[in-house]
Amino acid sequence: MNKSIWIVIGFLALAAAWTMRIVGGNSSHLSELRDYWWIPLPLALICFLIAMKKK
Repeated sequence: MNKSIWIVIGFLALAAAWTMRIVGGNSSHLSELRDYWWIPLPLALICFLIAMKKK
């Protein structure tokens, strides 16, 4: 896959974590999002590491 695709996926995972944190903090019905906002962060890290890998 192209490096730019991995970077985009990494940023999407970071955006998902941030969104989960914000939405879960504002709604008592969605408190699970606030509890598990960190789940997408390892995916973002893996994607950024793959994008930085040299061929």
